[in-house]
This record gives sequence, C-alpha cells and structure tokens, in this order.
Amino acid sequence: MLSCVILCAVCIGTVILCEIFMKNRGEVLYYIAVAALSVCPVVYCAVDKDKYKHFSRTVMVATIIAVAVVVCYVLYYTTGLSDKFSDFSSLTSYIRGSGFWGVAIFIGLTVFQVVVLPIPEAVTILLGVAIYGATTSFILSVIGTIIGSLISFMLGKVFGRRLCNWMFGEENTEKYAKIMNEKGRFLFIIMLLFPAFPDDMLCMIAGITTMSYAYFTVICLVPRPVMIGLTAYLGSGVIPFSGWGIPVWISIACLMFVVFVVIGGIKSKIEGRKGMQN
Repeated sequence: MLSCVILCAVCIGTVILCEIFMKNRGEVLYYIAVAALSVCPVVYCAVDKDKYKHFSRTVMVATIIAVAVVVCYVLYYTTGLSDKFSDFSSLTSYIRGSGFWGVAIFIGLTVFQVVVLPIPEAVTILLGVAIYGATTSFILSVIGTIIGSLISFMLGKVFGRRLCNWMFGEENTEKYAKIMNEKGRFLFIIMLLFPAFPDDMLCMIAGITTMSYAYFTVICLVPRPVMIGLTAYLGSGVIPFSGWGIPVWISIACLMFVVFVVIGGIKSKIEGRKGMQN
C-alpha cells in the first residue's frame, strides 16, 4: 500500500513538471509522458502483486524510467545544457573542458551503468574513448566499473535475495547463486572474464552468497579490466579498416568467433553441471 501511495505521489509531481516545462517544448514527448505517468501507477496499484509479481515489477520499472526521462528532460533544458550539447562535438568539448567535473561525471555515469542501467558497458567505454582517448577511457572506466561492482555487491549483502529477485527474477537469481557457491567461486572469475555472462548482474547476486568483500574486490580487479581494455583499444581506431588493418580485423573476427563458441560451451557446461548437482 505504501509503495502505491509513494509511486502515485511521485507521478503526480512529475505530471506537474510536464505541464510546466514540457507542454510548449515537445508535444509528442509531453503526451507520451503524461499518458505513461497516468496509466502506469493506476495499473500498478490495481494489479495483484502476489499473483502477478513479474508484471507488477515491470510496470514499476516502466514508471520509474518515465519519471527519470521527464526529470532529465526538464533539467536538460532548464539548466541550459541543451545549448552546450547541441551536437556530439559540443558534448565532447564541454566534458573535456570541465576538467575534474567532466572526469567525475564520466565515472559517475559508469557507476550508474553498472548498478542501474541495463545497457552494455561497451557503450560508456566507447563514449569515453571518443572523449578522452583509449588509455584515459580505460583507466576511468576501470575505476567506475570497480566502484559500481562494489556497490552492487554491497546492495546484495544489505538487501539480500529479495532485491535480486525483484531486479533479475527469482529464476536467474537462484541459478547464478547456486553456481557461485563455496565450490564454484573460481567459476565466478571465468564468468566475469567472458562476455557471455551478465557480469553486472552477477556482482549483486554474489552479495547474497557467503563471498567476502575482500575476495570479491580481488576478483574484480583482475578480469574486469581485461574486458574493458579490449573494448577501449579495439574501439579506439588504433587498428585501421584499410591496408594492413584488414587482415588483422579478419583474424580478430575469426578469433572472436572461436572464443564465443568455446565460451558458449563453457557456459552450458557450468550451468548444466550445477543444475544436475542441485
């Protein structure tokens, strides 16, 4: 009941923001936002949360996203950022010129991506490459990813299985929690190293196991920078798409195909073996 009251209050406040700041600026987005903020909380409050857990969770997430989009849109225009971010070159110039604050914003975005945003980490890494270059993006992405991973792990420790079930579903939580038991901790390294596994999700689920903060920190410091480095340097344009770069890219593509086949086999074997043991 309390969650319904809070959600409705937040949505009403956001609709007021829409009416004040968005009505005369973007009509399509305005009507979509108002419709979403009107329908979603009503549906969330009306649905049986015990009987339709996944549906009610999806509706709440959709409502939160709608609120976040409206708030970001309002801040984007009311603070004057729309003039500075009119194109990608303006955005990169602004962040480069922000010095410490630009670095802090990028690290914060990386932390937010790891903990909350359901997007691949390659998106933020390549954004950093475009702004700072491969090496600086690698360093900042590693810092943000490690911080975000520790926060996710801490959230798992503090709020337990209920939070993981809410965010990832009970089936996924149960499956990966069983994989990362006392005998399967070494497998956690493999899962963080290979992109076939949902590494950001695994960090929070690891928090509900008996894994210690020290062990988790050491493990994160080894495999996660490897994948970040590969993404940053391969996406930086160091290898050209002409001349000598063509056979190199063909070799990389063949190697990646082989690696993904091997990873798929390892993933099936790990999950299948653990499933049979349980």
